[in-house]
Amino acid sequence: MEENKFPKHSERNIKSIKVAILCIIAIVILYFGSVFLKGFDVFSKKNYYYSIYDNSGGLHSGAVVYLQGFPIGKVAKVKLFSNNPVRILAEYLINEDVKFPIDSRFEITSKGMMGGIAVRLNPGKKSEFAHSGDTLDCGIVPQFTDGLESMKSQIMEILASVDTITVSLKDVLSHRSGAEKLAQTLNNIESITASLDKMIEENKINFGKMVTEITKFSETLGEASPDLKRIIANFDRISDSLTKANIAEVIVNVNNTVLQIEEIAKKINSGDGNASKLLNDNDLYIKLGNLTQSLDDLLIDIRQNPKKYINVTIFGKKETKK
Repeated sequence: MEENKFPKHSERNIKSIKVAILCIIAIVILYFGSVFLKGFDVFSKKNYYYSIYDNSGGLHSGAVVYLQGFPIGKVAKVKLFSNNPVRILAEYLINEDVKFPIDSRFEITSKGMMGGIAVRLNPGKKSEFAHSGDTLDCGIVPQFTDGLESMKSQIMEILASVDTITVSLKDVLSHRSGAEKLAQTLNNIESITASLDKMIEENKINFGKMVTEITKFSETLGEASPDLKRIIANFDRISDSLTKANIAEVIVNVNNTVLQIEEIAKKINSGDGNASKLLNDNDLYIKLGNLTQSLDDLLIDIRQNPKKYINVTIFGKKETKK
């Protein structure tokens, strides 16, 4: 009886061992499957790099790491590194055997207009390369939607205006007369464009001549540019000469002269001085007129009767005056 019981216990042990092995295999497959589903290559070489953020910007594990647009790894872990001040540690698993300078930078960026977070590895310029386990610099690239918050009110106003215009257009089109007017307007626009096309077609030669003349004018300007430069240089010299000249002193002298002339005019008008007496004394004017008339009569008489006043004897005795 004992010999028959021993094989039964052996069979139970073998079954238990098989079940245990299958459980272990299932656990291993489940682990590697979950890791594979997260996007990590189990059998490739693993290089871990780190960075510490003040603000993670919504970074999460599983985010893809890109180098020049090519995926080279994923974010393995994001956890709170320090509470005061707040520091967030990010761990990157780089699957590819990629070498990059030690001053390279991990930057959190947006995948596109639809959102989503990704990490961009911006290579540095140093000759020393980073190694697995190094902590690199990091930052956040501003997203397109970051600037929309400040423009939210303006966008809402624009949308309200567009909505009002849409409602008005709907009201216009809902009536038959409005639709007819809109069709008439479109027909008028079409007629105007047809007229413009016809006018351009009829005046094609004139437009060609105009373009030719403009081309000749531009060529003439190009040929005359040295002369224009000389003229501009001469104007610059004249302006420099005027700048260097003591124009202020000249203006002051002219102003003083004008003041002196004004003072003389005031004295003449007030009767002060001989010049004022000559201009304002009527009796003196009459006397001068009479004196001038007397001198004129005397000169006439001398011219008509010179012997009366001058007696010259060249030969002989001087005649006695009667």
